[in-house]
Amino acid sequence: MSKTGKRVLIVDDLPTVIDQAKEVIGDRYDVDTAMSDEEALQKLGTFKPDIILLDMHMPGTNGILCMEEIHAIPGFRDLPIIFTINDVSVITKARAYDQGAADFIKKPFIASNLFRKIDMHIKLAEIGWKFEP
Repeated sequence: MSKTGKRVLIVDDLPTVIDQAKEVIGDRYDVDTAMSDEEALQKLGTFKPDIILLDMHMPGTNGILCMEEIHAIPGFRDLPIIFTINDVSVITKARAYDQGAADFIKKPFIASNLFRKIDMHIKLAEIGWKFEP
């Protein structure tokens, strides 16, 4: 599989999840990683992702707050963010969508599902489509 030239930032506090995601998508996309919301925000200064895979639950914060911080940065307002989840309530999903989440994907990752979601949301962003709650 050849690289697409698209960039994915993976944000998760568990090294095993980061390793699995890199193994699944690393041959297709340019990947960088962060293990906290603070590190993710720092990475945005040097690594300009086309999409972010963001853990919904991290120590000291939650994915929705991190997403809001990312979307508040000039140039990143419409950056697609896919939340990676083990399990989450319907209410939390609805709140995340209302705040600008692009999608959700369950951990552990199934390669074909992950590729479809990443590719779809990158293409939607390229044509300027964004759901407005």
